[in-house]
Amino acid sequence: MSRLEDIRPKAQHSVFDLAEQAGFDVTDWIESSNDARGHKANPKYCYEWAFVEPERLIILNLWHPAMHEIDGRIIAKDNFRADAEYHRNVTGKTSWAKRAKRLDDALQIALRGNLPVRVILIDGIRRSKDDPTLTPSSVRARELDPKPWTIVAYDWDTGEFELSRGIFDQPCVDQFDLDLADKVAVERQEKLTAAFVRDPAVRRRVLVRSKGRCELCGNEGFKMASGALYLETHHVKPLADGGPDIEENVVALCADDHRRAHYGAERDHIAEQLAAIAAKSASNRHGAKSKKNVIEKEDPHSRRVRVQI
Repeated sequence: MSRLEDIRPKAQHSVFDLAEQAGFDVTDWIESSNDARGHKANPKYCYEWAFVEPERLIILNLWHPAMHEIDGRIIAKDNFRADAEYHRNVTGKTSWAKRAKRLDDALQIALRGNLPVRVILIDGIRRSKDDPTLTPSSVRARELDPKPWTIVAYDWDTGEFELSRGIFDQPCVDQFDLDLADKVAVERQEKLTAAFVRDPAVRRRVLVRSKGRCELCGNEGFKMASGALYLETHHVKPLADGGPDIEENVVALCADDHRRAHYGAERDHIAEQLAAIAAKSASNRHGAKSKKNVIEKEDPHSRRVRVQI
């Protein structure tokens, strides 16, 4: 079975549930509804083809049968702007034209803000442009793709685009792809841990402990214009996975090693190394603390003994 066939949607979920699952703020969707069938049927939202969460993400409804698998990559090519023009000038379906235009607008918003693209996969009978009766499409299955998609090409003059499934599925990636992945990770963390706030005192103690050197490679952090050394703090067991925000779970890394810890092919091995480094640091800290708490106390027979408190 091909990878494309693996992601063919099989269940039919509501657009509301999938948009909420992707991270879309459904507050207005609920509050503005006066549909007798309930807020999930709110026509202000449920018939849309694109959803935009400003500065966070966009969600597109895309047909699975229109996707292709090329060289191991799953891609979707289309031109929503051309679709909007077609409906505006040929079919006369202004509502379809507006929805297609909002799809194109969503792509532009994602490009300008480097936002994650989430895709609701649709399967069923797709409306044909050559159908003189304009028979509406019939959706049999609708599911949210668990993987984000990347805009790998967009023609600002024509609106023609290409989307590729995944962020690191491309032959090469750059800092903007890493930024995109970070935004997806933040979205997941917010969903799992709500408004978790890191303890700044923990970060500061770890940075002091590092003495300005990466705790993995030993290299000194780069010097900033202010004269400070730059390192990045990293939770060995991620907060989103239940890791504690304590010194024993945090290390200071140079920027390169921090990225490797998250995205490197050897990240599992790095995680083991970092766990050992954090454990050793904790042991040293506790050992120093124990020595500090050892005092001399005189016993009743005037012999001095060492008592640990």
